[in-house]
Amino acid sequence: MALKLQIFRIYFPQIKAKLKEAKTHYRLGEWLLIEEVLFSQNATTGTTINFRIATLKQSLGTSGRLDSEYYQSKYEKNEAVIKSKPYMRLKDIVEIKKSIEPGSEAYRESGIPFIRVANLSPFGLSSSEVYLDSKDFRVGELELLYPKADTILLSKDGSIGIAYYVEKDLECVTSGAILHLTIKKEVREKGLIAPQYLSLVLNALTTKLQAQRDSGGSIIAHWKISEIENLLIPLLDVKFQQLIESKLTHCLKLRAKAKELLESAKVKVESIICNTQ
Repeated sequence: MALKLQIFRIYFPQIKAKLKEAKTHYRLGEWLLIEEVLFSQNATTGTTINFRIATLKQSLGTSGRLDSEYYQSKYEKNEAVIKSKPYMRLKDIVEIKKSIEPGSEAYRESGIPFIRVANLSPFGLSSSEVYLDSKDFRVGELELLYPKADTILLSKDGSIGIAYYVEKDLECVTSGAILHLTIKKEVREKGLIAPQYLSLVLNALTTKLQAQRDSGGSIIAHWKISEIENLLIPLLDVKFQQLIESKLTHCLKLRAKAKELLESAKVKVESIICNTQ
């Protein structure tokens, strides 16, 4: 017990420090984006009153929506801020791929990890307690759904708008509530946007406000693909994107180091347990 406590005292402060530093670098990336987009001198914010009067033609006739939440002025201000600088719609930047929703009857206790929204965060994927068996599907069907490196996973149901940048190929299957976004070849070749930068934008306030507007009026949030495709994405200068990416890359390295330390601590504790049996 004394040895296990000693290991805990050695490793825990290091892991905590790495995670804290990683969070700081991620927040720095967020702040750089907010500072450049939201605090731009060219952005027109207008009045601070958060309501708007619209005619039936201006509301239902334009958007097909009658819920008052959709027309709050904060959403118009957000759109005006984004449009004050270069931007593109998401559908012009990425290819969107849907995954599957096999149903609970396909869940197994072992096999290929099945990742749901609850397992998704901007920093990674947590371990799943649900698995799929490739034997229950057509040959190669599940393998085609594995997330590839440089893909961005984006949640569209429940906890909507969570985006995670996939660093390397993964051997898992995501639920139908998680979309796979891949930057189009022509966009990548032109160097218009970097994938890690895009993942940060999708997690940022500018996108959260668009998601809130689109999914309003529902008890359980559902974000339609047609709405996701029309997200406004600010295109900052490439050098500025690279600066943000450097913060995110450092964040990922620190989190990976924290994970390595955790695994090392586990190995040492397991070794102590084995030697005492």
